[in-house]
Amino acid sequence: MVKKIKLFIFCMLMLQSLVASHIVGGGFSYRYLGNNQYQIKLAYYKDCGPSSIGFPPGSLKVGVFEIGTHQLKTVLQLAVDSTTTLDFSQAACVTSPVNCVQQRNYSAILTMPAFEYNHPAGYYFVYEQCCRNALAQNVSNPQDIGSAYYMELRPNFTINQTFENSSPEFKNYPALLLCAFENYELDFSATEPDGDSLVYTLIDPLKGHANANSLTNQTGQVDPIPGPYDPIVWNTGYSLAGNVLDGNPDIQVDASTGLLSVNPQKIGVYLAAIKCEEFRNGIKISEIRREMQIAVVRCPNRFAPEIICLSNCTQQQLQPNEIICFDFLVSDSNLLDSIQLQVSFNENQLLKNYTFSKSETANPAIAKLCLETNCNLKKGDTLYVRIVAQDNACPYPLKSNYEFKLPYVSISDIDILKDLPNVFTPNGDDLNDEFISFPYRSIDHVEMKIFNRWGTLVFDTTVPDIFWKGEDRNTGELCGDGVYFYIIDVFEIRLAGIVPYTLRGNIQLVDGKVIAPKQ
Repeated sequence: MVKKIKLFIFCMLMLQSLVASHIVGGGFSYRYLGNNQYQIKLAYYKDCGPSSIGFPPGSLKVGVFEIGTHQLKTVLQLAVDSTTTLDFSQAACVTSPVNCVQQRNYSAILTMPAFEYNHPAGYYFVYEQCCRNALAQNVSNPQDIGSAYYMELRPNFTINQTFENSSPEFKNYPALLLCAFENYELDFSATEPDGDSLVYTLIDPLKGHANANSLTNQTGQVDPIPGPYDPIVWNTGYSLAGNVLDGNPDIQVDASTGLLSVNPQKIGVYLAAIKCEEFRNGIKISEIRREMQIAVVRCPNRFAPEIICLSNCTQQQLQPNEIICFDFLVSDSNLLDSIQLQVSFNENQLLKNYTFSKSETANPAIAKLCLETNCNLKKGDTLYVRIVAQDNACPYPLKSNYEFKLPYVSISDIDILKDLPNVFTPNGDDLNDEFISFPYRSIDHVEMKIFNRWGTLVFDTTVPDIFWKGEDRNTGELCGDGVYFYIIDVFEIRLAGIVPYTLRGNIQLVDGKVIAPKQ
């Protein structure tokens, strides 16, 4: 008898071990195919480490229930579509409790004619499976509780009417291996083929009814059981409202974009879940969820690449039909990291062509960007340039951005004559005592001469700022009343070199005030 008891206990322990398949996430979606047919899809994720067993054999039993009444409508058998292994990039370079994650996709076709599927509140889909990863530290007793994957379809069917809608669908599951003490913004948004509004919310993962003791086989599955489904029990110190994964700030999601942000502070494995609700004309028509496992690991010293513009990027402007070049110094504190560079623009139509190259030196490196502009630039055109540098840091790359803008500025906008003030008062009161130009651009120097009405030179300079105090260069005295003429040879900095042009005008001096007429 003792041997039989020992054997029974051993078998139970083996069963619990086998069904502890290390579920790490999953979620439903559906796609409308026409003719009242929907493709019901389930993406299922599990730890593929050495202690984990395989996916449940065969198809998955999915229950379809009425929302509100919880009446079973049908049981779907979801068949296997595909299986893939998700990349953790260079995860081998850190000590991680999670080696890799496998994704298996299941699907089935459900026909939902209006005369049969007309429950006013709609339907929910559920699949239950045991058990979770025992390493999940924010969940109480994870190795003995299951997952309940849940989705709602709210068609509001009426007789002889068809509800044509495809649910949102979360993008590819990220291999969530995060480094402690780093800020993250992760894309957990969904695609929406029908243009409906989406709202994202962090939620409690559902445990449902599955546990190791209630299982009748080694698949980890339970037959469909109507809801409602209990949420997981958080471990002491953890809650959806206050602390999900020991972050500072803790995990949060943008309700409009689905961007998830967090700065994890503690090594460990955590569970989390996000809900995406779909609205049409203000009415909720579907709901999908995704559960996920987040592994926080200790990473080596990591620093994002640094980008420095060596060409005064913020002081440059566009000119039509020219080539302008910029040099960048790109470096990474970890000299063993290599650097990849990319460039993007807001409006490529402003450019004829561009080249972007990097020196052979991996780190640090000199990069050169040359832009060839179109000839039809117009006032208000602005080119926004974005340089992205990415290294090959462990366990995954780090990125940094350098952004600047290049406005179109016409020749008339940088013409010194146009930018001259209309009046200055050289009367010694320390207010406007000098005749100076307004801010200018791309001017190397000038050769300016000012003459009186008899052609006598009274002032000359090569300084673009001018700085004339109204004095005669020969006597040092304030010039008398009258009209004065000037000639300015302006030497502009262009890609082709220094380009000269000449400006002519006059200034009238009256009662100690110099007045420059508007041109």
